[in-house]
Amino acid sequence: MSRNAACAVIASLALGAAWACENKSSVAPTPTPAACTFVLSTMSLSFNADGGEASVAVTTASHCTWTAVSDHGWMAVTAGASVTGSGTVSIALATNTSTESRTGVLTIAGQQVAVHQEGALPVCAVTISPTSAVFTKDAATGAFIVTAQPSCRWTAVTDAGWLTIASSGSGSGTATVSYAVARNTSTDARTGSIHIADTVFSVLQQGDMPACEFHVAPVQINACMAVPYELVTTVTTQPTCGWTATSDTPWVTVSGTASRSGSGEIRFRVGDNYDAPRQGVLKVRWDTPTAGQNVQVSQAGCRYGVSTTTISVPADGGSFSFDVYQQSDPIECGGPLQNGCRWSATADAGWITITSAMPRIGDDRVRFTAAATPGIARIGTISVRDKSVIVAQSGR
Repeated sequence: MSRNAACAVIASLALGAAWACENKSSVAPTPTPAACTFVLSTMSLSFNADGGEASVAVTTASHCTWTAVSDHGWMAVTAGASVTGSGTVSIALATNTSTESRTGVLTIAGQQVAVHQEGALPVCAVTISPTSAVFTKDAATGAFIVTAQPSCRWTAVTDAGWLTIASSGSGSGTATVSYAVARNTSTDARTGSIHIADTVFSVLQQGDMPACEFHVAPVQINACMAVPYELVTTVTTQPTCGWTATSDTPWVTVSGTASRSGSGEIRFRVGDNYDAPRQGVLKVRWDTPTAGQNVQVSQAGCRYGVSTTTISVPADGGSFSFDVYQQSDPIECGGPLQNGCRWSATADAGWITITSAMPRIGDDRVRFTAAATPGIARIGTISVRDKSVIVAQSGR
């Protein structure tokens, strides 16, 4: 190689080395990844005995990988068992059939999440006393006693907005539950209930009663001498309005209960009357003894006459008679034969004997005998209703 060629090679090698050094100094070094940190949305979970589902959010860098593991079979990881970057772990708890509570641990991204599940409620025998209450329209409070085993947990729940639990809405064993009833501004009564386990406490609240209005019809009832059935008058009023019905005379008798609320019938009977016509009053009363309506009860009667008022009898006595005439008042009650009046004849002296069978109906004759007198004159009386016949016997 000539001296010039050798020099050229050396120059070329020198340039290459210089380029290599310049190019190596321009490449940046690869950075070291940051350490992974994990932030969990919660560090504890609680469940009731029924179990259910829940989730835990994990926040970390996108290159960080983590896992979620359960330490009990009754607690299952349903999503997010292995994740890179931020994510969510979903878990599901089975029902706890034991009355004892239980705990477990979820290990998520190396951190422990405590899990607590309540035990099942024990089978309880719950009773209440009393079981119901009735209130007026006004606001009020009340209470009842819940009796149960000491370990028995219970909750009182109302099904009406106007019926509220005032205290002891939940508890265990025996306790007193207080409640409040709001003012009822409606005219209608209402009902509500408080439920505890399988028991029910019932509340009835009366409505805000309007001013009562009453209508009685008929207010005049006419009856004949004998009525074998009940007579009726009707009271019309609001369902919550009370009234009573009483008679002012013994021959008018109210059937059934004499006190009630709301519309209804008053049924009553009248006794037989074969004397003079008579008047009675059926008193329908409300609010106060003087507020109400009188129902006038008129019953027909009978008028009587006799063919004679005096009969002379000889000392030896004998058989005799007189006629009785009758007429109903009003006459419409006498029937088609005008024989609606019933009567009997009686004598006030032992020596006078009524021989006609009694009682008699309609116009008829009274037959009698008079015994012989022992000597002196004497007088006796035969009575037919309000009429009298004098029997005068001469002496010997």
